[in-house]
Amino acid sequence: MHSVLAFSLLALCGCTAASGRQPIADSATAESESPRAIVAKRFALVGQYDVDGIAALYAPDAIETSPGFCTERRGPAGARRTYGELFEAYPTITAHITALIVEGERVAVEFIARVRKPDGSVAFESRLANFLTVHDGKITRDDTYFDPRGQPCS
Repeated sequence: MHSVLAFSLLALCGCTAASGRQPIADSATAESESPRAIVAKRFALVGQYDVDGIAALYAPDAIETSPGFCTERRGPAGARRTYGELFEAYPTITAHITALIVEGERVAVEFIARVRKPDGSVAFESRLANFLTVHDGKITRDDTYFDPRGQPCS
């Protein structure tokens, strides 16, 4: 059951204006599509339990892997399956980023996933590592690592 917990929790344009500065609108757009911004948006959407919003961040040919999956999942449909199953199994799940490192298009995230009981106390928590590649504002690769504690894949 805890294996479901791992279902993946958790490009600047080189053009410039004649002045050598990028226009504010273009800069804001580029920043909103940067790998860091896309991954931050995914974690924010996890906090909102927004399956469709999360799926929209994945490229059509994206690959998603996890010890909780029997086979890799692909594209927005794979992300939709991952997060739909996750939120159905754990409707109180939250993800808390403890480290985030960006190198070009690659983003490494360490986070803690927590599931709470109805009284608000922590039912359980798990540490995960997530390695993502973001190209042209879309997640193209999403590899999650965690200890499945002997649970079968799905």
